[in-house]
Amino acid sequence: MRARQNPFAVDRVQTIRYRPLEITFDDVLARLHTLDYRAAIVGPQGSGKTTLLEDLQQALERHGARARMVFVNDTSPLDRPTYGHLMSQLSGDDIVLLDGADAIGYPRWLSLKRHILKRAAGLVITTHRPGRMPTLIRCTTTPELLTDIVDRLLPPGQTMDAAVLRRLYHHYRGNIRNCLRELYDLCAADR
Repeated sequence: MRARQNPFAVDRVQTIRYRPLEITFDDVLARLHTLDYRAAIVGPQGSGKTTLLEDLQQALERHGARARMVFVNDTSPLDRPTYGHLMSQLSGDDIVLLDGADAIGYPRWLSLKRHILKRAAGLVITTHRPGRMPTLIRCTTTPELLTDIVDRLLPPGQTMDAAVLRRLYHHYRGNIRNCLRELYDLCAADR
């Protein structure tokens, strides 16, 4: 199968947006407002934290806020030049959306949080464990969520064996991202 025809190609997967399981997206926005735009999106890898953060950015910008996205990970650390550039650009109207707060050591995190909140209107982070900021939402996954996402990605009339999806879900411990990568490989090999 050609990459463009693969239903699990990155460009197709990125069209699937985050859907909270127990509340609505509007409830998430209302809670964020209640938390004064100081909050954490908490959950394990592959549970939709980054997707939700991207969706929050769009929603905040639609409501007139300036949302600044910052990605921190092993390949994109928050080094001095990046930090300096971020701080020089911040104003009291900005809401900083920081993906990957876990990648910042705790003492440095406390300093970063203090400096950002002195200059910006808010700070929303993603993290694997609660505790760095008040929890906005806990991202979770279910086998049914994986099935729903797969059904939305497959061409009309095509289905995937539910047992295969359950096995993948449990094999990857609920990491939807890894399940979709595996499904891409399976389709590429026509299995």
